[in-house]
Amino acid sequence: MGSVVQSPITSERIPFRLAGGRNPLILVPVHVNDKGPYEFILDTGASHCLISRALSDLLSVRPETEEEAMGAGGSVKLSFGTVASVAVGSARQLNVSVAVTSELERIATAIESRVDGDLGFSFLKDFSVTIDYQANTLSFTSGLALSNRTSSNWTPFDIAAQDKPLILVQAIVNDQGPFQFAVDTGASRTILSAELAAKLALETIGERPAVGGGGQVNILAGSVKSLAVGDAIAKDHAIGVGEFLSMLSKALQTKLDGIVGYNFLNQFRVRIDYPARILELVPTRAH
Repeated sequence: MGSVVQSPITSERIPFRLAGGRNPLILVPVHVNDKGPYEFILDTGASHCLISRALSDLLSVRPETEEEAMGAGGSVKLSFGTVASVAVGSARQLNVSVAVTSELERIATAIESRVDGDLGFSFLKDFSVTIDYQANTLSFTSGLALSNRTSSNWTPFDIAAQDKPLILVQAIVNDQGPFQFAVDTGASRTILSAELAAKLALETIGERPAVGGGGQVNILAGSVKSLAVGDAIAKDHAIGVGEFLSMLSKALQTKLDGIVGYNFLNQFRVRIDYPARILELVPTRAH
């Protein structure tokens, strides 16, 4: 999984860009084996760091094992190897297991942008990560962050499982709940399960295709009057409804009622403190 080289208490602010138009993904400059920078998706929904086949060839990464993983759109074939280092600014991990996959080429085509890799839990797990959507910057704090746990902006989270380390939080939707949601920076929109949408009697409109790991998924469009994670709340919030969440629930062996995506997160300064298992959402715009 990699070992940490401690960065300063807080790393520099690293600029990121959004790609994908109305369905954006965060692309971060990443150095691998001290080469790059390469374009990686910041993806709290991914268990491993992923690299494209082209980058694997460039860096001469030798696949050691193969396995299949479950994505929103179906199974994904992964070939695992090891790289000497992965770094974002001064935040660095050594001897990192990476998964090589052709899925990244498909995502790159869908968002019409170069994608060399995906920065997942195997890198992020030892850091407190701050995402400033207004400034388009990212920063890391190493070790156990000193967090003001009495602040109303903080809420605890769980990790689903070591092999499926989704960030799980309790959410209130339309003043009902709590329901279990995953916080996923690799999702462009908040998604509700079909079961939860039915429970809330939500009205939805026609299916729209979306990019998911393992293939295309169909999403129904709708909205909720409110979505709250702790004291962070978005009103009149656009959501999608996806049947694929029932499949993910089975893979996780825990009920997943929804996914908190970009269109919720971008209304806040987001801090994900992995060692302390705490999420901070500080409002940055009126909503």
